[in-house]
Amino acid sequence: MADDHGDWTPDLTIAESKIHGYLLNLDHRKGRHKARVLLACGFTQAGGTLLISALFRHARPSQLVREVDDVYGRKHIYEGPLETPDGSNPPFRSVWQSKPDDPRRFLCTAYPL
Repeated sequence: MADDHGDWTPDLTIAESKIHGYLLNLDHRKGRHKARVLLACGFTQAGGTLLISALFRHARPSQLVREVDDVYGRKHIYEGPLETPDGSNPPFRSVWQSKPDDPRRFLCTAYPL
């Protein structure tokens, strides 16, 4: 990583729909499997801000394992423990996307390893 920001990543962005409509949604075709794990670890639909905070902490430079350029910009892939309300802190991967002209990183997905 070119910039040294310590152990935090600036400009992270998570759409509310990624949390409630996808990662914590037991009815979502792709998200339901992730939701089962996250809900079992103590996250809740009502407490979605806890998951947002945990994902922000997860995407720190010390857990960055790979950056890949694609047609949409650059993917940033983080792996390591996800801090959970129940303290189990399972290993997770989170994937974030940035565009060449925008320093923000938008959450694409997160899933257990």
